[in-house]
Amino acid sequence: MLCDIARNLVEDQLQTIKALEDDLGLTIVAFSCRSLDPAREERLSALMEELGPLLQAEPAEPSEAQLGRIRETEETMGLSLVAVRA
Repeated sequence: MLCDIARNLVEDQLQTIKALEDDLGLTIVAFSCRSLDPAREERLSALMEELGPLLQAEPAEPSEAQLGRIRETEETMGLSLVAVRA
């Protein structure tokens, strides 16, 4: 699986993420993930390791209720959402 920071989000998606951030008091980063054939995924993983981490933010420590809201939004949007410390 390859995940990168979601790009080209439509206005509705941006508003949904912003509303979630405002409601939870957390900073949210959206990732778009997709599966690749195993050989290609292995090559990309090796290249990404050489580049090092692209997002250097510590994860936030959301409550169970906050995690539930994040998971619901992930399912609705089809994105992976990560709460980070801003």
